[in-house]
Amino acid sequence: MKTIAIIGLGNRGGVYAKYLAKNEKVKIVSVCDILPESLRKAHDEYGVAQENLFLNEGEFFAKKRADVLIVSTLDKQHYEQTIKALSLGYDVLLEKPVSPVYEECKKIAEYANEVGRKVIVCHNLRYTPFYQRLKKLVVSGVIGDVVSMEQAENVGFSHYTGSFVRGNWHRQADTSPIILQKCCHDLDIIYWILGKKCEKLSSSGSLAFYNRENAPNGSAERCVDCKIDCPYNAYEFYLKYPGSMWVSYGFDKSPENIFRYCSEKDNDYGKCVFRMDNDVCDRQTVNMQFEDGVTASLFMHGFANGTHRITRVYGTKGVLYGCLEENTWTLETYDGEKREYDVRKEIKDGASHSGGDAKLVEDVVDYLVDRTPVLGLSLIEDSIYSHKLAFAAEQSRLSGEWVNPGRTL
Repeated sequence: MKTIAIIGLGNRGGVYAKYLAKNEKVKIVSVCDILPESLRKAHDEYGVAQENLFLNEGEFFAKKRADVLIVSTLDKQHYEQTIKALSLGYDVLLEKPVSPVYEECKKIAEYANEVGRKVIVCHNLRYTPFYQRLKKLVVSGVIGDVVSMEQAENVGFSHYTGSFVRGNWHRQADTSPIILQKCCHDLDIIYWILGKKCEKLSSSGSLAFYNRENAPNGSAERCVDCKIDCPYNAYEFYLKYPGSMWVSYGFDKSPENIFRYCSEKDNDYGKCVFRMDNDVCDRQTVNMQFEDGVTASLFMHGFANGTHRITRVYGTKGVLYGCLEENTWTLETYDGEKREYDVRKEIKDGASHSGGDAKLVEDVVDYLVDRTPVLGLSLIEDSIYSHKLAFAAEQSRLSGEWVNPGRTL
């Protein structure tokens, strides 16, 4: 049995902990988090002993506390924490992005190799039955040689405003550009499916809607004080969907407490989406040319009524297209054949990220415990290539020029 420690038991750390707690091959033995409520959750739900719960990062890293460390903290903390973990002898499961600085991504990969430890990046889309079926179909040659690929990440407006307007990732300087933080998943899928290196890319995008210029006349700084009929009203949205709130373990989700929460002056989650100090793009596109003339595009925006990813892969004999959230693929060949592939029955233990989170935990555990071969294993030495594409895309967006990722980074 492998023992697991976690630093950062928030949204992502909590998801992995939930699935790890059900796996008989591992045991969560230590947790570090800045919130006492998170440590209480670790004790109440996962049985972590009080003496192995830490509010102080320095105390937590005083010695090695498990075989594997999950690093699921904020982006800028990943580098220092992962280097500390590797120096102590941990294998690491690292939440994406690896780091908002490309040189730090490279240094983590180099140091992991130097000390002989594994760093696995949480590129959970690789582990979904949906994209694993796509990979197998493409490799089988059913559509011939791939000539082009389209990836669209349509981010639900509630998710976008919750994370990138009101949330932790609303300012690029504090975290990461959205093309890295949100879309390194999509760039990784493009790179993984194509199996080729990108020769050049261009990107454009901006923050054009979620800003003060678009605030309705008469709107208030905080949603609880606003009389405008607005789909972005935080208080009204949380009343309908209290599960979408970014709150600590044990939070009282009664209407009265939600109103209090949205009224707190230092709480960004109750502010008007048009009156925040956010600066990340609310739309962005990336156009790429890979080896052998293969082209690909990524389209991202924050205006969907529910997040959904749509993928199309074009080949010399046919096309494959599907929607991740529907978990079905359609194959149309140029000789008239049409076939459906339904992967819904392959999803295990819930639908979080269309089964990707549960499968990631299962596959990573099998790999680390039993050295079981894993399709799409996202080791850092491979996964940072998608980060390279994201950094190059942001460089292109800011410069307005084509960028060769291999030469400029």
